[in-house]
Amino acid sequence: MKRRTKSRSLATPDLTPLIDVVFLLLIFFMLVTTFDKYSSFNLELPTSGISSELEKKEYELIIDKNEKYFIKYDKVSEEIVIEDFSEKLKFITEISISADKTLNYGTVVKTIGELKNAGITKVELNFYE
Repeated sequence: MKRRTKSRSLATPDLTPLIDVVFLLLIFFMLVTTFDKYSSFNLELPTSGISSELEKKEYELIIDKNEKYFIKYDKVSEEIVIEDFSEKLKFITEISISADKTLNYGTVVKTIGELKNAGITKVELNFYE
């Protein structure tokens, strides 16, 4: 003899009263809350004689279509060899690379790798025609 079991459907509660209560609470808190802009306190922070931001020099590494490298800073451009990156760029943390569009992509990837080995953490990449 088989026993029949009734398939029970999941009971879903009616959310309408809950939504009504939430709206009533929202209206209550909106009416009771006061926004007083004068109740805040004034905080006077001490000032320092030292400038908070040091002068940032922007360095740009230019790679032309003949795979020659030029470092540009303070509007002065100087030719540089890829082997000298770790020596000449050791105090720089971020640099912008401007490469020719016709340049081989492998050269750009190799240059980024050499810059990472030299300790440069932020590299921006631009292409020009």
